[in-house]
Amino acid sequence: MTSTKPETPEEEIEIMLSNLAIGALWEPQGHGLTYMKIGERDIELMVQHQTSEAAQSRIRFGILMAKAGWQVKEDGVQIVPPQNLTPQQQYMSEQIKRQEIAQATWKCQTPECGCLLSAFALEKAEWIFVGQSKIEDDGGQEQEVEVWAVNVICPVCDTTIAMEPLEYALIAGDDLMMSYRTPAAQLEALDRPTIIKCIDEQFTEIIITGSFCPFSGALLPPHVRGAVVKFKELESEEE
Repeated sequence: MTSTKPETPEEEIEIMLSNLAIGALWEPQGHGLTYMKIGERDIELMVQHQTSEAAQSRIRFGILMAKAGWQVKEDGVQIVPPQNLTPQQQYMSEQIKRQEIAQATWKCQTPECGCLLSAFALEKAEWIFVGQSKIEDDGGQEQEVEVWAVNVICPVCDTTIAMEPLEYALIAGDDLMMSYRTPAAQLEALDRPTIIKCIDEQFTEIIITGSFCPFSGALLPPHVRGAVVKFKELESEEE
């Protein structure tokens, strides 16, 4: 699949927003704005930095999105003061803000339900390998990548919601992303201090993962591969 390069700012906005899932966040880099897609052609401004640059960008993006046929909601925007942070601190601050928005606003896709995704049993998520897809890199070359989805089940209406891995990571947090369940084992990725402690204490139930679970043969998601993990075999589920 090859992408058509946008010729105008309106086309660029259209491509960007059309490719977002409902509930996904969009933060144009360097503009101090955070938007969320709330409908098929609806976008909401959630956060704006209290700077003149962000205010000007808000007007410009509002005009471009309106020209592209998008409805922009701005009545609930949160104005936040700019912070004098290092790039790493800025990234962490933005991640926390994105996570707060996701956990407080992302809901079940069934209209009459509306249960927050943060109330789902996210630890029971099922990772699904969808297949291979081709994307165009910055150099114009096609690259083949794996496509994964993460299925979570609504505790109220039992609807299965398929999330993109980055969306799941945002709402579930690092701990759940570092824990992965296969049909035969529970794997938990370890940080460096824990690895050292396990080695010093001669803890034997650790492995370095490859592409497949050594216990079930299941294909592992890319973020689980090449990690030092603690494992627990699920013998009762193998029978």
